[in-house]
Amino acid sequence: MAVFSMVCFIISCITEYKTDIISVAPANAQFFFNAFYNASYTRIFSVILPFAACAAYSDSYLSDYNGNRLPICLTRTKLSDYYFSKLIAVFFCGSFVILFPQVLNYILCMIAFPMESTNEYGLDLWQSTVYVEDVFVGGSYFLFKKLYIFSPYLYFIFYIIISGFASGLIAVFAYQLSYFIKNRIFVLSFMFVAMNLSDALFTSTKFDINGYIFGCSVGGQTYLYFILTIAIYILLAALPTPFAIKRLKNCV
Repeated sequence: MAVFSMVCFIISCITEYKTDIISVAPANAQFFFNAFYNASYTRIFSVILPFAACAAYSDSYLSDYNGNRLPICLTRTKLSDYYFSKLIAVFFCGSFVILFPQVLNYILCMIAFPMESTNEYGLDLWQSTVYVEDVFVGGSYFLFKKLYIFSPYLYFIFYIIISGFASGLIAVFAYQLSYFIKNRIFVLSFMFVAMNLSDALFTSTKFDINGYIFGCSVGGQTYLYFILTIAIYILLAALPTPFAIKRLKNCV
């Protein structure tokens, strides 16, 4: 993921090489997570995200189970301590593997490119014509528009946090799944298949599950569906807990 982040940054640098500074788009537009301008990068990242988040540590229970280390672990610690310490570690690992490449690219873009630009570089709320049409006429291109107008940099930091939180929950769900299906390939790839399939089915509706964790995802999104989407992530991660603990007790 870090390599992907670096490659996106290098491509942006090559594209802008020897371009007059007044014609260079600002750092927030160069950020690869900005789906408004870098749709191809964001699309690739969104496809990889569910697998990368789960691959970080979601199969750790299966590693203990298949390696016959589970009985030893459970004799040295409480069952609940084992389960929840794994869950917390899985959450932070899943979040980190998605947060780090974004933060890396974001910092590099802010170092290499101007923070602000007078160049009419695209359809953007900060551009004069679009600002007037959207803000004063009442159009709505994406959620949290007021935050974007206040500072596009804070806006993307906000969405980086959202994506990291969602990725942690995705990893936790895969971890929960490992208590019921003892197949590492299935556990690591299930969310990859499920999320990309849902993206294909719901991408043109208000219930675009993947679109809500990316900044500047334009079209058909509402705050109600944003809340429902986050709630679905939380429920998927939390609901299997009592059943997973019960399965773990059967291993004792």
